[in-house]
Amino acid sequence: MRASEAPVLSVVVTVVDGGEVLARHLEALSNQQGDHNLEVLVPYDQACHDVAALADRYPSVRFVDLGTVLGGISPSNPMETHAFYDTRRTAALKLAKSRLISITEDRGIPKSDWADAMIQLHDKYQDGVIGGAVENGVDRLWNWAVYFCDFSRYQPPLDIADPEYVTDTNICYKRAPLMSVSHLWETVYQEAEVNWALRRQGVGLRLNDAAKTVQHRKLDGPVTLAGERFHWARLFGMMRGRELSRIDCARYAVLAPILPFVLFIRHLRRQLQKGRNVGKFIQAGPLTFFLLVCWSAGELVGYIEALRGRTGKTGSMTGGQAS
Repeated sequence: MRASEAPVLSVVVTVVDGGEVLARHLEALSNQQGDHNLEVLVPYDQACHDVAALADRYPSVRFVDLGTVLGGISPSNPMETHAFYDTRRTAALKLAKSRLISITEDRGIPKSDWADAMIQLHDKYQDGVIGGAVENGVDRLWNWAVYFCDFSRYQPPLDIADPEYVTDTNICYKRAPLMSVSHLWETVYQEAEVNWALRRQGVGLRLNDAAKTVQHRKLDGPVTLAGERFHWARLFGMMRGRELSRIDCARYAVLAPILPFVLFIRHLRRQLQKGRNVGKFIQAGPLTFFLLVCWSAGELVGYIEALRGRTGKTGSMTGGQAS
């Protein structure tokens, strides 16, 4: 960042993998096309304290030491792990200075024209929330299965006004709308809750593939992936359940057993409509369906917990949001 000039774009980088994965992400941000002044913030805590070792390699990046967060816990499941991501994001969002504020994650490497594209999109459109495209960068079946489950809705070609979801791995806000709902991310940032609130206020959402990131994820095995799907879906079910009427929440819970089949057909139809990666989808089909079953089980539990919360019973409402 050039000290003599205010940044036009703040980039909050969520540490997920850390280490050289984060270094690769920061390298990509350091070599963006155009002469834009970027503010890059990397928040870290006790769960990823080794991130500070990269500070000397990237002196223009602001490494934000959050100290000990979430009561000093060590995450024991993917839901608790995601709570760290959400806490890091909200801390850095409060420090961002630019008129445009974006969020990425370290394993999603931005293309060389990413910043320029995101700035141009915000100059072109009045929408307060703009998300970019996400590609898969690891040609292995499990990576494709995860990609289809998490990011297929964000693959090119992509130009959608008022989408239901915008991924928190490649998203950019105009400052004023984001700050208008700052009470929602005072403690943790969860993109669905924030974006749905902005939509209710009349703020436009948009997806466009001009700004691309590429996922480079090292996978830990099917057991870890299954737990990840379950816990992320559990939180999603709780969040969505709070948005629904009690009757609709119960209806979604009852229909949860057929959800894997509905989602699988939806994903297949999307690949056919886009005319890309169809062969990879067929090859990874059994793995994708397995992950969708895990997701559906978690979503069911989330709806049940949302219903219990409405009757005065307790249910955990902390954690993260699936991308």
